Amino acid sequence: MVESKHTRVNPIVPDRNAMIGGFGPGKPHQKHSQMQGKNSSHSTSGRGWSRLLFATFLCVCLGSVFGWQQFSSLQERHNILQQRFEDLESRLTNTDASVSQSGAALQLKLGRQQDELEKHWSEIKKLWGVSNDINKGKIEKNKTDIAFLAKKRVEIGDMALDLKETMATQEKRISAVSGNYLEISDDLAAVHENIRLANDDLLKTNATLNRLQRQLKSHDEAIESIDGFRRQVNQKLYKLDQGLNVQ
Repeated sequence: MVESKHTRVNPIVPDRNAMIGGFGPGKPHQKHSQMQGKNSSHSTSGRGWSRLLFATFLCVCLGSVFGWQQFSSLQERHNILQQRFEDLESRLTNTDASVSQSGAALQLKLGRQQDELEKHWSEIKKLWGVSNDINKGKIEKNKTDIAFLAKKRVEIGDMALDLKETMATQEKRISAVSGNYLEISDDLAAVHENIRLANDDLLKTNATLNRLQRQLKSHDEAIESIDGFRRQVNQKLYKLDQGLNVQ
């Protein structure tokens, strides 16, 4: 199909707003709404700027207060450090004076001690000469004693070697005796075991003998009772026999 080249014209429709004294077909009303939007946007932006300025002013005030507090703290620390420096300077001044006095007193003491040291050193030299003469004889005697002790040490070393050999021999003998002792211990253990078994057998035998003795005793008692009964019967028979003979 071939499209039509002519555009379609909308029909004219009467509008109530086109009346006399009213707005045009939508345009004056649109301008009024645009003006109201601009006024509202201007008022909103004005409120935003006022809030931003108030927040900035508040931050500046808080920063000023914080800065003043920090400045006061630093000023107080500065005053404390200044006082400490002044105290330290006064102490150093007093220390220098006391050190100067102590140095002079120490110099005097060192001079006196130097004189006493020279005096003592001269006395030591005198005593050294006397003690040197005395100690020479003692040193010679000590050398002789040391030589004698060295000789004895060699002899004692030889004796120690002999004792080591003797101890080795004795240890061998002790080892042999220990082996024999172990064998004897085993034999003694076997003998003790045999003795224990024999003792157990003896106890059993004694128990059997006691039981047999009790049985024999009971048999003897039974035999005695039988003998008594037999005697009674014999007496009765004898009496009956005598009675028959009398008749």
